[in-house]
Amino acid sequence: MKLLLIGLGQLTGAVLDSVARDGRFAQIVLAGRNAELGRAKVLAARIGAALEGEFPRIEFVPFDFNTAAAPETLKRIAPDVAFAAPSLLPRRRIRADPKLRALPSGIWLACHLAPMLRLRDTWETSGLSAPWVGAAEPDLVNAILHLTGSGPTAGSGGIATCVPRIRFLAAQQAKAPAQEIVVRLVAGASFADCMAGEGALKEWPPFMLKVTWHGQDITLAVRDKLKAKVPLLSDLDQARIAASATLDLLAALGDDGVHDLHVPAPNGLIGGYPVKINRRGAEVDLPATWDLDQALGINATALAYDGIAALDKDGTITYTDRGIAAFQALLGERIERLRPPNAQGLADKLVAAFGG
Repeated sequence: MKLLLIGLGQLTGAVLDSVARDGRFAQIVLAGRNAELGRAKVLAARIGAALEGEFPRIEFVPFDFNTAAAPETLKRIAPDVAFAAPSLLPRRRIRADPKLRALPSGIWLACHLAPMLRLRDTWETSGLSAPWVGAAEPDLVNAILHLTGSGPTAGSGGIATCVPRIRFLAAQQAKAPAQEIVVRLVAGASFADCMAGEGALKEWPPFMLKVTWHGQDITLAVRDKLKAKVPLLSDLDQARIAASATLDLLAALGDDGVHDLHVPAPNGLIGGYPVKINRRGAEVDLPATWDLDQALGINATALAYDGIAALDKDGTITYTDRGIAAFQALLGERIERLRPPNAQGLADKLVAAFGG
């Protein structure tokens, strides 16, 4: 399998280190703009993998998806699976400022959407049909991509990082091995933030949860424990966890066998879901007693906790009063909507206000 990793950010670097050591990826291509940094990351990944007994072929390819030559570069690489998480304002920079961290996360959407729109257009022009993962705030960004053209097969991180935490809680309640606990979860990014101890929400967003142990439903015993305070993890630890959540997803997208996972935005749906997934795509896999329309409604409702009132069929975002107030405080102007063509302009304002 040839895996393409686009970008040189912290998350992509963590994914590179994970896939290099995993053994399921024979060829890995890291593509980005900074050749010196890219080659250093490749060398570090190769050394680390070799020390753990793995010797995949890893190479760096200069790549800028903003250039006219970018589609041809993608075509030459011809990956079997790809991963990308570009952002003009990574979450770790927002987390570093308590005042910014308290603002609804939806106001930063343009900073993630703008580069993903450009990458998507480059991907379409290249003619590639391989499955790919978009990990830049995927719960909503990937939904907008699908509404305005093609989009990633799925996102990564988010809901997937909640499942181990829930298994640990359930194992403690049932006095059972964590690996024997089965979790089925429908939830959005705001739920994942709450489980990670982030954000400033006074109430938790809606979600759907079923937890079983050898067929015994223990959901109620677990739900009561979800809101327990947890330590806030460092950016590096967060990246490593997100990379671990991405590892099985990338392997599944290169495999004929069907894998049971939790992913954000399968096929561009808002929020996260349990899925059956392989190289042919993803299919939402809900418990028999759950209804897909209800699950979709839960995740649409949860957008309000990120300061977003609605997502229209043309990809336009409408903000809540809380989101509008955050823009007023940060930019000194009233912003009620974000249309995809205007994402770059708003992103530029946000980055400038942030001092970047």
